[in-house]
Amino acid sequence: MTFCFLLLQLIFSFVLPQTDVDSCGCEDKPQVNTLAVVNGVRITKKELGSDVQNKIGVLQGEVIKAREAQLDLLINSYLLEAEAKRRGQTPQEFLQTDVIAKVVNPTDAEAQAFYNQRKERMPGDYKTVKSQIIALLRSERERVESLKMAATLRAVSNVKVLVPNVTPPANEEDLNRVLATAGKRQFTSRDVEEALAPLIYKVQQNVYQLRKDDLDLRINDMLLEQEAKRQNLSPQALLARGVRAKMPIITDQQAMAFYEENKAQIKDDFEKVKLQIVQLLTQKEQDKVSKAFAAELRQNAAVQIYLTPPDPPKLPIR
Repeated sequence: MTFCFLLLQLIFSFVLPQTDVDSCGCEDKPQVNTLAVVNGVRITKKELGSDVQNKIGVLQGEVIKAREAQLDLLINSYLLEAEAKRRGQTPQEFLQTDVIAKVVNPTDAEAQAFYNQRKERMPGDYKTVKSQIIALLRSERERVESLKMAATLRAVSNVKVLVPNVTPPANEEDLNRVLATAGKRQFTSRDVEEALAPLIYKVQQNVYQLRKDDLDLRINDMLLEQEAKRQNLSPQALLARGVRAKMPIITDQQAMAFYEENKAQIKDDFEKVKLQIVQLLTQKEQDKVSKAFAAELRQNAAVQIYLTPPDPPKLPIR
């Protein structure tokens, strides 16, 4: 990734618009309503937890914002490279002379004032974070100067934005839709989607994992309830028999062994962290026993899962 592209990304990361989640276009295939069937009982997408649905909405919202910003990013990057070429410079040289060289370094007084306004949220004292504050203030000034430069280039260029609200392509033909022009250069939906393909795929993977994890929990809960009913027990009683009764006791020797293996990352003495270590090791054992119990329940159950992972992005060749 070029330096100019990174800088322009920084510019537009601060001015991303909000829009409707329906315009994400994040699903790589039609999503089935029934995610799984457990012993004849369906689990639908609507039954996923609200927390998961909210997290999915946040992830897909990132794609919406990025799509809206990507068109401006493509236009500005093109104009920057064209102007640098006209001057006989590389894009990096152009940015150095027209952006970076114009930025005044923050003073110690400005850094101190910044710290004083936010010291309750700072991770250390002023001396510890001074260099980071100065770097942050300079980065913000570079961003402002970059915005001025981009506005200047647009003002003297024949830029026409034909589709201000960029939406995902509905079909292959829609990929050739012209969204904007700068002189003879056309910017299409394909340009935007190709640039965003890695981000969209990452979001699809994260969304799939969120759905899968929640679905697995719901399948396990359903199997637990069904098996408890079959044995005329409460789910809590069956869980106590299948998990808690099989939990090993964490000994002081095990806790000390863990401490010795990890003491480079542990600042306190063993006695101060012994309880936390025991709790951590106990939780690990509980997770292991719980997974084994869930696998045992699944062995004798009819479970069909229809949720599938996303396919890698494949945009049509030009």
